[in-house]
Amino acid sequence: MTKYTQNDINNIGDGKTDWKKVEKLTDEDIRRAALADKDAPLISDCDANKFKPRKLMRHKLGL
Repeated sequence: MTKYTQNDINNIGDGKTDWKKVEKLTDEDIRRAALADKDAPLISDCDANKFKPRKLMRHKLGL
């Protein structure tokens, strides 16, 4: 994990992202890319329904 100071965040800039290219992506392009990304598998609706609200989890953990 990398930690950043507020000054670091203020000076990040646009980085290497080609925002014009990103803006041209269709929903289908994004869906295809997501399905092809083996490092971030999509979850099923069944699994998504198992997620609990953050406040409930924090309460159960005593946070």
